[in-house]
Amino acid sequence: MHTNTITPKSVTHLKGVPRLVPAICCFIIMAIIPACKKDGFSYQEQTRQVLAFDMLQQDTSLSISVQALEKTKMSATLNTYGPFTFFIPDNNAWRKFFAGGAKTKLDDFSDEELKTILVYHILPIRIKSAEFIQGPQATPTGRGDFITLDISKGFKFNTIANGIAKVYETDIEYSNALVHKIDGVLNPPTLTIGEFLEQNKSVYSILIGGLKRAGLMDTLTNLTDANGQRIRLTLFAETDDVLKAAGIQDLNNMPLDELDALLRYHIIPGANFSASYTKLRPAFNPLNVKERWDSTLLCINNNDYIYFNLAAQKLINEEADFAATDVIMRNGVIHNVDKHISFNPALKRTQIYHVFWSGTNYAYGIPGVSSTQAPVLSTSGSIFWRYYLETFNGRSEYFLFMAADGVNDSLVTVVKNVRRGKYKLEISYKNGFGNRGDYQLKHEEDPIGGSINYNNGTTYEQKLLIGSYDFKTSGDKRLKFVCTRAGGINLEALVLTPEY
Repeated sequence: MHTNTITPKSVTHLKGVPRLVPAICCFIIMAIIPACKKDGFSYQEQTRQVLAFDMLQQDTSLSISVQALEKTKMSATLNTYGPFTFFIPDNNAWRKFFAGGAKTKLDDFSDEELKTILVYHILPIRIKSAEFIQGPQATPTGRGDFITLDISKGFKFNTIANGIAKVYETDIEYSNALVHKIDGVLNPPTLTIGEFLEQNKSVYSILIGGLKRAGLMDTLTNLTDANGQRIRLTLFAETDDVLKAAGIQDLNNMPLDELDALLRYHIIPGANFSASYTKLRPAFNPLNVKERWDSTLLCINNNDYIYFNLAAQKLINEEADFAATDVIMRNGVIHNVDKHISFNPALKRTQIYHVFWSGTNYAYGIPGVSSTQAPVLSTSGSIFWRYYLETFNGRSEYFLFMAADGVNDSLVTVVKNVRRGKYKLEISYKNGFGNRGDYQLKHEEDPIGGSINYNNGTTYEQKLLIGSYDFKTSGDKRLKFVCTRAGGINLEALVLTPEY
């Protein structure tokens, strides 16, 4: 089985990944601290403000960070302004940081260099561990860069920051700040993806030439898009050696439409670490859901995808592996691959387990229900658009219920992350014992299988085969259950299994 780890030694030949940048950035957000009213008829004291720097000074495991804050004159800020979140390196983190570079103590850094490092660890907002999100956090640091968190193993005690630092103690709360302790020092990114490629022309000259010819170099160089929104992208980069091994000496003569499609295939929206690409999806035998370690990532053309399978001999498209991973840039992440990759329609896809009640659903034609109204949680038989809990066969599950009172009433459900290609569709529902209708499943106006009588079958866990369908494009798909004989429908889950 493959393990995705950061391999800094594999990128030490690349320029443009310095440990820090001599740039001063300050964040100042005034905290509105309400005055506490003192009761003149008691001995009650005003509420004491427990400020961050005062308390950090008392933690001996953070003494080097405290010294750094004092050296850069940021200590006063931490006792005055807020709110903010501080991912604070402990003393061992700093010792590892010193051991890995030419500078071996705080005094070897200028105040500007240290401030750049420290500001990168501070977000101008309170973010509790329960609010961590996978990948780049929604709020940038004081310099406008992002900290990326991997919470795939649990946000409370197993979060990894920027792929190198474990967040091992969380939610230390002060009046003006929230502190999370980490066991590594985070290096602020200094270059965009495009700038990094340009600084390493001798390694990526073929790729650079193709990106410029296709007009995509600016996409990888800019920090913001035309609307002023921060760009976050992932590049699966191929070095000159990798491309030449595939027989590609240059990209000068490839037809532009082919070149554009090839290069866009290597660019993914967002900037997640490689560890998030393959997670265990456990089996669920009652509904034919298989255990798997695979996933797909949609490319920026919104149609082609890259396939990952941790259980395969080769992680990427079952033909390539990472040569270097998780190189953090100001506008995203770079992964180097060890073999040329391109899309082909035979590429594998993942099984999709769509649970109705937790998805996005719409009801059309139901009396008293608008097309934008979400189903409500209820067991009342007088509510025609709802979900409710059933206990059966040793498990409990929510069912989505719609009561159609006429032909052509419909239930629309949005199935996420469908990839272009053919799928077999199976469904689990609850038998209504005589008062359920017939429904035809459709994608747009295309029928999938035939009309089904939802009174038939066992009470639960039918695994009923609806039919097969070949989706021509990738994306989230609106599937429509159209009533062909009046009656209700109770739906649990839809399973889409790729067919090749």
